[in-house]
Amino acid sequence: MLLHRVLTAVPLALAVIWLILYQPSSNLLYVLIPVSFVCGHEWARLAGVQSALFQLAYSVILSVFSWFCVSYLFQYVYILLLLASLWWFGVLFFLKKAQPELKQLLFSPAKLLVAFWIVPSSMIAMYVIHSMDRGAEWLLYSMMLVWIADSGAYFSGKKFGRNKLAPKVSPGKTLEGLWGALLASSIYSALAAYYFDLPAIKFLLLLGLSLMLTVMSVVGDLYESFLKREAGIKDSGRILPGHGGILDRIDSLTATAPIYALCYVIIGW
Repeated sequence: MLLHRVLTAVPLALAVIWLILYQPSSNLLYVLIPVSFVCGHEWARLAGVQSALFQLAYSVILSVFSWFCVSYLFQYVYILLLLASLWWFGVLFFLKKAQPELKQLLFSPAKLLVAFWIVPSSMIAMYVIHSMDRGAEWLLYSMMLVWIADSGAYFSGKKFGRNKLAPKVSPGKTLEGLWGALLASSIYSALAAYYFDLPAIKFLLLLGLSLMLTVMSVVGDLYESFLKREAGIKDSGRILPGHGGILDRIDSLTATAPIYALCYVIIGW
């Protein structure tokens, strides 16, 4: 299993880095739209959709909506990003009392609706950041922040994990893992501030933002775990050997990307 994960993760990470650093924003968009299509298909399963035709139709609608927002509603995308960000902070409080119940065959229109601001907003956020000055580097920073925080949480939780973070939603996550993620993201932020040659005040802003995004990345992960537990499935899909589905890989990013994009624009790195 570990070998499968590595063999999938390494070429995928290299492809993502190449796409972000060496391709124009238009090409990034051409990739993000198919990604939103796959996410829509996986999300439909999480929402209890059994019909393959319904899953396909929902995927098409969601990806077309993402493209439409970028192409024709770009002047209003910040409203979508703001709504998505507020929603994720609401999920943070929801997860404190969340008690997932197995609803394997129960169709949920509300869950389908949720995806219409979660999936497009994360795709739009990445496109918005990438299209700005030095945006490619800052976008890669935000994505690597999630990866590094996840790695820090994994190793710290595995070594020191004792206290469960959300036992009813994801029994494997611990408070010690969260502290490990925060420590890893702090070190990474300091290195990034040096690379971007940020003054002290902007370094502190970056550090505070990175710590907040680390917490929200855990929220995104836990929320997908909540959906999977209610749907009675282990992975959102099987498209990535050893990893599961696309949503299994970008669940944290869906929560952090809209918040990061808004802060990026407001602070103006």
